[in-house]
Amino acid sequence: MDDSGQLVSFGKYLLLDRIGKGGMAEVFLARLRGQKRLVAIKVIRDKLARDKQYLEMFMREGNLAVQLNHDAIVKTFEIGRIQGRHFICMEYISGVDLSHLLRTVRSLTNRRLPVPHALHVVLRICEGLHYAHELKSADNASLNVVNRDVSPSNIRLSFDGDVKLLDFGIAKATSVLSSEIGVLKGKFAYMSPEQVRGLPLDRRSDVFACGIVLHEMLTQEKLFRGDSDFQLMDQVRRAEVRPPSAINPRVSPEVDAVVLRALQKNLEDRFQTAEELASVLRGLLTQYNFQKVELRELVRDVCHRDWLREQKKMEAFLNRADPEPADPASDEDYGEFLEVIEKHEEKEPVRPPPGLAPSWIWALLVVAVMLLITAVVLLVAL
Repeated sequence: MDDSGQLVSFGKYLLLDRIGKGGMAEVFLARLRGQKRLVAIKVIRDKLARDKQYLEMFMREGNLAVQLNHDAIVKTFEIGRIQGRHFICMEYISGVDLSHLLRTVRSLTNRRLPVPHALHVVLRICEGLHYAHELKSADNASLNVVNRDVSPSNIRLSFDGDVKLLDFGIAKATSVLSSEIGVLKGKFAYMSPEQVRGLPLDRRSDVFACGIVLHEMLTQEKLFRGDSDFQLMDQVRRAEVRPPSAINPRVSPEVDAVVLRALQKNLEDRFQTAEELASVLRGLLTQYNFQKVELRELVRDVCHRDWLREQKKMEAFLNRADPEPADPASDEDYGEFLEVIEKHEEKEPVRPPPGLAPSWIWALLVVAVMLLITAVVLLVAL
């Protein structure tokens, strides 16, 4: 999106705005030319695209993702190359990441995520994971997919109440990646004990990660914390877990038992499949008579500003006229597009998290308190 409001051609797609930036790729909000359908385009970084290993990893992610067709997993529509750049076209989910929702809730006074909402979110993720774990090749051989990166930042909650697992980017199909056993990837705080030890992984590692996410949603606190990666990994290896009810009294003994079983250090003591965990969660949810609309209302309420901003942005994007088709052999439009976005992001003011005063206010308060203390000391001395 440039300052004049023009859309930028990228083959049959029109790039609207950058919505994500990672180590391997950038993600853009886009739509198909001549259509109102919004998609997300992930484009590998130029420097990495020239590295055969990174390019193979990126394309492997795309080839795996197009095989995943479940309504709790973000859909991948196409992988390819446009203007010399490799890309993946995915479903765009209008909403917020679970990590954003949790941060926002933490900033609110006397607010927690309701227990049934937490159970429902993890239930949907388990259903998506079980589908992926059961995925088979064309010759009916198990692909042994393990996500290895189940975390709040990879769980998307739509403003309509949907729950989607976003990224299988570091998923492991052992038939293809057998040479990568022992390589640590992902986020330490959401790894299983066997993952931080670099051991071969199976679906039970994803079950453990689901337990971590559920514990965090119920307690509003990260389960494993440390001042260094070493301390964090040591906590994960030991897997010493307090029941969620020790922090949140609204958590029932039945929910405690489910969380603690998912977080067992010993593989054999855990739920053996994501579906086994999902089945127990379904049983617990029947006690609450939970409906999907309740999650929609919660997300729109807690992240109300995000919802309003998203509606405004969507309306503006969808009503813009299509530009003339660009020369397929030219990548100037794309390069200029990135330059404009970089300048726009540099100008974007940094806002404090909700509920926190700017640093200068805190500084003034500290100075005022110090002056008050000094005055009191002088009065006592006199």
